[in-house]
Amino acid sequence: MSFINASLAGFLGLAAIPIIIYLINRQRYRRRKWAAMEFLLRAMRKNQRRLRLENLLLLLIRTLAIVLLVLAFMRPILETEALPVIGTQARAEIVIIDRSYSMAVREGGRTVLAEAVSRAKQRVKALEKGDRLGVFLAGGFPRVMFQEPQVVTDGSLPRHLALLDGVELVYEPLQLATTLQRVAQWLESAPEGGAWQIHFYTDLQERDWLTEEGASDGAVSEAIRRIEDLGSLIELHPLGPVKPRNATVAALTCDDSLLCRDLPTSFNVRVENNSRDALAGLEVELWIDEALQGSRKISLDPGEVRGVSFPHVFREVGLARVRAVVKSDDLVEDNSYFAVFRVRDSVDILVVDGGRAGETSEETAWLVPAIGADLTNVTEAERLTPFRCDLITPSNLVSTELDEYEVVVLADVGTFEGSDSDVLEAFVQQGGGVLVFLGDRADVRSYGERAYRGGDGWFPFKVGAPIVVNPTEVNYEWEVVQQDHPATAYLSREEGAGLGLVRVHGYRAVESPVSETQVLFRYDDYSGTPAVVEKLLGDGVTIVVNTGPDRQWSNLPITPAFVCLVQESLPYLAARSDVSRNLGILEPYERIVASDEYAYPVYLFMPDGKSARMELPDRPDQKGWDLRVAPQAVPGLFEIRFGRQDEDEEGGAGEGSAVRRDYFAVNVNPLEGRLARREPEELIEIYGNPALVFRGLDREAPESGEAFDSRGEIWRSVLWVVLALLILESGLARWFGRVRA
Repeated sequence: MSFINASLAGFLGLAAIPIIIYLINRQRYRRRKWAAMEFLLRAMRKNQRRLRLENLLLLLIRTLAIVLLVLAFMRPILETEALPVIGTQARAEIVIIDRSYSMAVREGGRTVLAEAVSRAKQRVKALEKGDRLGVFLAGGFPRVMFQEPQVVTDGSLPRHLALLDGVELVYEPLQLATTLQRVAQWLESAPEGGAWQIHFYTDLQERDWLTEEGASDGAVSEAIRRIEDLGSLIELHPLGPVKPRNATVAALTCDDSLLCRDLPTSFNVRVENNSRDALAGLEVELWIDEALQGSRKISLDPGEVRGVSFPHVFREVGLARVRAVVKSDDLVEDNSYFAVFRVRDSVDILVVDGGRAGETSEETAWLVPAIGADLTNVTEAERLTPFRCDLITPSNLVSTELDEYEVVVLADVGTFEGSDSDVLEAFVQQGGGVLVFLGDRADVRSYGERAYRGGDGWFPFKVGAPIVVNPTEVNYEWEVVQQDHPATAYLSREEGAGLGLVRVHGYRAVESPVSETQVLFRYDDYSGTPAVVEKLLGDGVTIVVNTGPDRQWSNLPITPAFVCLVQESLPYLAARSDVSRNLGILEPYERIVASDEYAYPVYLFMPDGKSARMELPDRPDQKGWDLRVAPQAVPGLFEIRFGRQDEDEEGGAGEGSAVRRDYFAVNVNPLEGRLARREPEELIEIYGNPALVFRGLDREAPESGEAFDSRGEIWRSVLWVVLALLILESGLARWFGRVRA
C-alpha cells in the first residue's frame, strides 16, 4: 500500500484519544464502603464479563473509526488484482512531446508536431477523475509543464488540453539524454511515488538516440535505467514519414575571408540530401540584399553533399545580407541559410622596413609583391588584391597613426626605440594584427625587454641568438603543427602551395617555452624549434615567422609557400577584430558601438517585421556604447537601426529615417535536418532495457478504464466504512445503555 498524502500519517496518533479518555475515566472513582453499593456491586459482578465485552467493543469501534478516517485523508492506493472490487482504478501517465524543428516536416497536409499534439490530447482526454498527469516538452532544454503531478478533475482537464494547444516548434535540436534525466528527476521527487507510464511522441531521429557508430548513447542508457528503477515504462510513439524528402542548406561561405569593393569573389552553398531517395531538379538560389543574384538546378543522390558556387562582385562598401535558399522538399525550416558579410574599400597595411633609412631593403623587395600591393598606387580597376601598403622605417613608427591600419608588418626590424613597443602592444590589444619576420638584425635585448617582457608583452617568445648552418650541408623544413588554423590550412592541405619546397638554414633560437597551441609550424631540427608562432592578446593577434623575408637564411621568398603564407595570414590578422555577425540559435550578439555610429533611438527589427526598442548603456571607458542583443530563438536576418524612427499606432517603429544600420544572422543547426529514422523495435533491441517499449499505433486512443497497472484509490470505500462504524457505534452505545438502565 502507498499513499498520496503520506504526510498526514502523524494524525494516526488521534486514535489514542478514546483510550486516554477510557483510562482517565477509570481513575475518576474512589472506593467507599456503603451498604447499598455493596448490594449493587454484587449484582454487577454477575454481569461483569458482559459489561467488559461491551466496553471493549465500543472502544474498538471508536478507535478503528478514527484510524480509518485519517487513512481516508491520506488517500491510500492498493496494487492488487482484486482492485475492481474494493476501489477505483487510477492511472499515472506522462506525455513527452518532441518539438525540435525536425518535427515540422509535413505529412498528409500537416506537420508531424501537429500530429504529436493531437495524439497527446487523445491520451489526456482518456484520463478519468483521480488519474495523475505530467507533461514535458522536449527540444533544446526540456520544459516541464507541471512541477508536481496533477490529479485530473472535471475542471482541470480543459486546462490541461489548452496547454497542449499552445505547444510551439523550437529551433533547437532534441537533447534526449537531458530530457529523460529531467523526467527521472521529476519522478523521484513526486510525493506520490509509484509507477508511471511515459508516452514519448517523437520522430525517432537516429542522431538523437545513437552514436555515430550506431551504438546506444551512454547518457540515454543511464536515464532509461533510472526510470526503470522507479518502476516506470517509456512507450515510444513514432511519428513522421518513413522516407521524408528533405534537402538541407548546411553552410554558406565565401572564398575570401576579406571582401572588398570591385574585387571578384564567390559564394559557396553546401546542400545535403537527407532523404533516402535521390532528389532531382532542386533549385538553389542566392540572394544578396533582397535581390536574386543567381539560380542553379542540381540533382543529389541519397546522402550526397554538393557545393554550388555563385560568383559575385560587390560595387559598394558596407554590410551585405546574403541568403541561400533551396526549394522543393517537405521540411522548410532548414531550406535557408543566412549570413552577413562586411565589404571593405580596402585593407590598409603598414610595412615597417628594417633596412637602412632611405633605402628599400631586400626584405621589402620580396615582401611587397607577395602582399600583392604596388607602392606606385595603381588605379582601382587594376587592383588584384584588397591590400594597400604604406612603407615606413622603424624611426617613424611612433609618429604614425596606427588606427588607420588593420595590419602592421615588421620586416626584420632590429630594435625598438622609445615607446615603439608600447604603441604596437596597444595596437594589438585594440584588435590589430602584427606580422613579424625575424632576421639577423633582431636585437636580443630589445625584443626581450620591450616586446616579450617575461611573457606579458605582445611578442610570443624570448628571442635568442641566430642559429645558422651551412646551406650546402644542412637545411631544415617546416612541419605542420596546427593544420586547421586559418593562416595555415591552405599551406597544410594543398600540395601546390609549395610547403615541401621550403628550405631554411638560418633562424633565431627560442629561449622561452612556447605553448603547443601557439606553434603553427616548426622546424624538423633536433629540438623542433618553432618556425611560425601565434600569440593572442586582447582583441588582436601577433604572428611571428622565425626567419627573414629575404633569401639570406632561406629560399622561402622564391617558393609558392611565401605568397601563400602572406596571403593567408593577412586576412586572418585583418579580420581578427571583426565582430561575428553570423550566429546560431540562442547565441548573443555583442559589440561596441563607436561614437560616430551611434544615434538615438535604437530599434531591433525581427525577421517577421516586428520591432523592439533597445537601450544601450555607456561603456566605463566612455569610448562608445555596449550593444548587447539577447539570444534569439528563431532563424533569420536581424536589423538594428540607429536614428530617428516614426512611431506607428501600435507603438512599433515605422520606416522613418535611420542614420545607421547594423545586421546579424541567426541559423539553425543543420544536423537537425538529417531525418534518418530508426524503427522503435531496433532501438529497443539496441538499448536492451525492458523499460523501453513499443506497442504499435493501435493503442493511440486508449479505452476508458485502461490502466498501466492495477492501481486503485480506496479512500471513498474507507469513508463509507467509517460512516458505517459511526452508525454502528451510536446504535450499540444506545442499546447497551438501555440494557444497563
